[in-house]
Formats: sequence, C-alpha cells, structure tokens
Amino acid sequence: MNEAARMDEQIRGILPGVKQGTLRFWGVWFGRPRDNIHQLSECDAKDNLLVMRFNQGEVLTVWYPKGLIVDASKFQISEAQRVRWEWFSYGSPKTEENRFFYDFNKTGKSVVATTNVDGVQPKMRPKRSLPAVEIL
Repeated sequence: MNEAARMDEQIRGILPGVKQGTLRFWGVWFGRPRDNIHQLSECDAKDNLLVMRFNQGEVLTVWYPKGLIVDASKFQISEAQRVRWEWFSYGSPKTEENRFFYDFNKTGKSVVATTNVDGVQPKMRPKRSLPAVEIL
C-alpha cells in the first residue's frame, strides 16, 4: 500500500470529524486567513494520487503526498509533488466557465504556482519550507 492509500484510509476513518477551516498551500491562503470554512466530505486514492472533495463541490488533488497529520483539531500534509485546488465561483452556477483553480508544482528548490482566476490576481508566493496543505 502506498502513502496516498494509507492517507485515504486514515482520513476516511475519522470523517466527518476532520478539521474544518481555511486552506493554505505552501503558505498561500485560499482567500483571507480564517475567512472561510471548508469541510472535507469525501476522500479517495488512486496510485499516488489523493483526491479530497469538500462540502461545496471543491476538489483538492495531491500528487505523491507525504506526512499526514489529521484529527478534529489539525489537518496537514507536509510534502507533495503537486497540489491542485479547484472550486466553482461561489454564488454562481456550477459550470465549466465558473470553475477556477490554484495549481502548485514542486520544481527543484521552489514551488511554482499558477491559477486561472480572472480579475484581481491573488498574491501567490509559495514557500517550499511550509506544509504542502493545511487546514487552519
């Protein structure tokens, strides 16, 4: 059993009791710090991929995850090769044109962040020294 499958089992074992809160990826907040609450509702693993679904249709995909800490008070994945957060524009119809993403790829000594968010671009300066995924 690989690390993603072990994490899937561990997360499923405590659902729905997983920590709820605001997401942060290598130090980059999704929204303002502690401004929104995300609740993990499903988890699945395939090969070295961990896919987590949240209560408002958001999807968090983590490639080659390592170092899971999960309970009612903490959620953290220490390392990953890639992290992608997808969501639909809140308050809009759930259509492809309203689907947005943050995508983080670990390359060499850094993490490269991209997004398809239109309008005001978020400040995305990931720090490789911080956890790949956190719910705070």
